[in-house]
Amino acid sequence: MHKAMLVARREFLHNVRRPAFLFASFGAPILIIALLAIIMTVAIQAETDTTRVGTVGYVDLSGVLAQAIEKPEAFQPYPDEASARAALEAQEIGAYFVVPEDYLESGEVMLYSFDDAPEALEDEMDDFLVSNLGAQIANEDVLERLRSPIDLAVQTLDSGRVIPESAAPALFILPFIFVFIVMMASQLAGGYLMSGVVDEKSNRIMEILITSVTPFQLLLGKMVGLGALGLLQVVVWLVLGVIGLSLANALDMLTGIVIPTDLAIIGIVYFLLSYVLYASFAASAGAVIGSEQESRQVAGFFGFLSMVPVIFIFNFMTDPNGTIPVVLTLIPVTAPTAVMLRLGFGSVPQWQLVVSMALLVLMTLVVVWASARVFRWSLLLYGKRPTPREIWRAIRSAPRMAVTAQEIAR
Repeated sequence: MHKAMLVARREFLHNVRRPAFLFASFGAPILIIALLAIIMTVAIQAETDTTRVGTVGYVDLSGVLAQAIEKPEAFQPYPDEASARAALEAQEIGAYFVVPEDYLESGEVMLYSFDDAPEALEDEMDDFLVSNLGAQIANEDVLERLRSPIDLAVQTLDSGRVIPESAAPALFILPFIFVFIVMMASQLAGGYLMSGVVDEKSNRIMEILITSVTPFQLLLGKMVGLGALGLLQVVVWLVLGVIGLSLANALDMLTGIVIPTDLAIIGIVYFLLSYVLYASFAASAGAVIGSEQESRQVAGFFGFLSMVPVIFIFNFMTDPNGTIPVVLTLIPVTAPTAVMLRLGFGSVPQWQLVVSMALLVLMTLVVVWASARVFRWSLLLYGKRPTPREIWRAIRSAPRMAVTAQEIAR
């Protein structure tokens, strides 16, 4: 184990200083966050800034606003539509709205302006009407309930999980974030592992290393070291993402959104299991691949596996407990993404979660075991592409703990 950790340390420290890694880990996410922050700030400012509209006129034909108990400073009453329209055309006001005679029955209000009105103006109109309607109610509790009529919480009967309204946005957004993270992590882990193994095989550095460590120690060290490198990159992105979310909260972009604890825990468990699985696939693939270009293609294939459930997103949205979502939940390579999507659009029965995790753990153990055998056997090959039959024979053969220098010489 000590030698494996030495290999892991060497792989990690050698690659973490690379300019490409530093840019991909820090530079690219910071540029993306900065660009999104600028775009969102401009968009939100345009929707929340009512000062660009200026004074807003209103015409009350229903009598609801006759006394105007509470009125924003920018709201100006007009006796009829003609005078309000004349003021708008003379640019004395930026917009005006009309409360018709049948407002109490229809609830319809017409807004007139030459430009698109910001969303915040509609909120001010809502508050204005609610406050004046509420002035006719003596009971303060009833008035407060009128202003906030519902705080919705949904309980699914199959899982018993209670979902508060504040958690609904997170339930929809987090699965897609999870899919992106799993895809990127699998590609990064696969890319680092495969390119490292392919490079050392082509330079015949592997033959020198194998005289000091066993194939299993070398495989384990590379999986831990290069896998940790990819994991570090994902963690950096998550930290920068949290910083971005904090900035969004400061700008009132995501105020009130709550991330459910059970969703976060399940996501972390599936992420770690899938990460080890993809890293094992990558290590064994790198051992039998002959060029770095091929390793990039295979790494992209690993990322595609995690995206398969997204192809059936319509099925997840319309029937999360249908045949396709359930089948993808029970297939280890697609289970992490499928489970998170189902949790976002509905719920997953507990027995399916248990079976899905058990199958994922079992497949991970099998792949790690097979990878160790393929990795050891492939070290004896140089400049030769193994056939599927030879790979299968290597997996079935009894493993030995070390490869001798005489074997390498042959």
